Amino acid sequence: MHISGESLLNDGSAYVFFTIFRARFLYELVPDVGRNIGWGEGFALFFRLSLGGMCIGLAFGIGTVLMLYMLKYRLSGEDSVAQVVLTISVAYLTYFSSELAECSGIIGVLFLGLTVKAFGENLINNTHLMTHFWEITEMLLNTLLFTLAGCVFGGMLVDSDKTSAVNEQIFEARDWGTLFLLFILLLAIRFFLIFAFYPLISVIGIGTSWQEAMFMSYSGLRGAVGLALALSLFSEVYEITPDTVYRDFAAKVFFLTGGIAMLTLIINAPTCGPLLKKLGLVTPTDSRLKIISKYRFRMVQYSLTEYVSLLADERFCDLDFTVVREHVPFLRDIAYEQLKAAVKRHKEQTPPRSYKHPNLANVLPYMNGSALDDENVEGEARNVNKSRDSSSGIRSRRTSLIHFPRLPSVRHLMRVSARGSIFDLRKSTETKMEANEERLIFIKALRAAYHLLIERGEVESRGFLPYSLFRSLDYAQDKAARGQPLADWEALCVASNSLASHVKMVLLRVKRIFRLRAITINEFHTELEHFGMLFLVQELLAFIKAHEIAEKAFNDLSQGDGRDELTLAENVVLQESVDQVLLAEQALDEFDEKEVQQIKSHYACHIILSKAAAYYETLSRQGLMSEREAGEFLEEMEAHILHTKECQDSSHAGEISDRHKLEMVPDDGWSPLHLSSSNAKSVTENMKEDVDEV
Repeated sequence: MHISGESLLNDGSAYVFFTIFRARFLYELVPDVGRNIGWGEGFALFFRLSLGGMCIGLAFGIGTVLMLYMLKYRLSGEDSVAQVVLTISVAYLTYFSSELAECSGIIGVLFLGLTVKAFGENLINNTHLMTHFWEITEMLLNTLLFTLAGCVFGGMLVDSDKTSAVNEQIFEARDWGTLFLLFILLLAIRFFLIFAFYPLISVIGIGTSWQEAMFMSYSGLRGAVGLALALSLFSEVYEITPDTVYRDFAAKVFFLTGGIAMLTLIINAPTCGPLLKKLGLVTPTDSRLKIISKYRFRMVQYSLTEYVSLLADERFCDLDFTVVREHVPFLRDIAYEQLKAAVKRHKEQTPPRSYKHPNLANVLPYMNGSALDDENVEGEARNVNKSRDSSSGIRSRRTSLIHFPRLPSVRHLMRVSARGSIFDLRKSTETKMEANEERLIFIKALRAAYHLLIERGEVESRGFLPYSLFRSLDYAQDKAARGQPLADWEALCVASNSLASHVKMVLLRVKRIFRLRAITINEFHTELEHFGMLFLVQELLAFIKAHEIAEKAFNDLSQGDGRDELTLAENVVLQESVDQVLLAEQALDEFDEKEVQQIKSHYACHIILSKAAAYYETLSRQGLMSEREAGEFLEEMEAHILHTKECQDSSHAGEISDRHKLEMVPDDGWSPLHLSSSNAKSVTENMKEDVDEV
């Protein structure tokens, strides 16, 4: 906050002094262009520029606050956009008005921003929209300015015209020495000014410590404003005079300004981080470290509860815990009591009518300490050696991928969907029209369900997967608008079997494959088939879950008017959705069960890590963690997510055989909490059958 406020005042005052000395400099070139400003006129001009700009900025700021108050419809998207347009329009209007009144435009915009910040911040309808707009605008304008200045600066250094006076001046060693000497002098002057006023700034406002004053002195990066002013002077001199002496001088000023900006970016900027740590400005205190540790502990509890909720989902009930333990490190050392507490939290947080017992058959054996003993592991052949050749993993999967299933063709789906429905709509044209409207509503519910899955982290927001899912809804909506039954599964098959999907997978994976190792054509095709299967299984899981969410939302909405029964049209739409899900489940059953389990397990790791990242993002938005603190954890989560995506192992370290799983399930009377009686019986019977076969 100190550095930002000091930077704003520096920019404003720098422009005021630049205006004064620019007029004197131009007067020496062309008297009709510049002005011969003396001491008295100089002070008068200084106060007019600064105080006049301040008054204009305050006036426009008050007007902007009033207009923000008038745009008071918080739920209106148009008013939110109008507020954003208002801020940028008034900013430029303030600048031009100040310049026309021969006042400082930068000072005017500065006080405009301060006024709106002080009195209008709470009048903004959509703060996220406003903040993101100005962040993007700032980034674009800074990028444009530095690109333009860099092109001019680079052109001055490598210009092929070696006979010009400009190049003779710049390429002399004396000028480079002047640049480095000026850089040192500017740092010394900045240190002197800040510490000269340190007794004052240490007691006013929130106060400033000597460490903060030291960092403010060192971190004064000269950038956008200095480059813009030097570039404008350089351009103006070249327009008003052909004299090479003055042109060379303007070029040298721009060279020194650009060089100072370059040196601060390559010297000051990289060393600011170590200096902050050395001064203790970013080193957290012991109490802060305890708070961060508490947040991490709660994140582990939250992630473990989310893992238990996934085990209660029929899609993920058979997850392999060795995969989760490998790719979600903070769940690697969970204790038996922690798991019990997570199951209890899941039961308390879930409505009784929708609660389902989580299947912990693949988790409980690893909660016993003996699960890590060598005698309880299947053997070294089942363990994962991280240094082994990854091509062996490809060969181990080749058998299961030889008969890699493709999604059904459109012609096959047309034959399946032609079997008809148990509801007959031919008797009533009105009911048929109502069913068409209900289908469109249901498709909107599906679109909202996909967006919900993206927010939950179950579907990535980028990539071909969300594209194919939303594209299928566009096709289904077109058909529903023509009175045809719900057919988003058919549309999804078209998108998944299209050439674009295969091209996308090739572009995503070819570079990584050939970068890591040299492989044969057969291994490349096997690799591509694996990632194709990974994509399709995730697509099927998202499709099934989205229909489940949409059916529930559609059913609740249809019965929200007090009716106990659904209409015929609503039943038709729900039946069509059930048929679509059945087709998706049939396609999922065609995949190898072991491969699907591995894909589901890696997919679940991605979901858990995404939810953990969202947990830290929430803490940051609520102000409980700083952006830097949350950023460190988010980078850690991102690294784990990337590792999960790249993993191709079919087995992971510490995997236990079914014989030992049955022996090592803790017997403490807790089974009713984690397994329903039928599930517990079936799991136990399956384990016993596997043991008998062995």
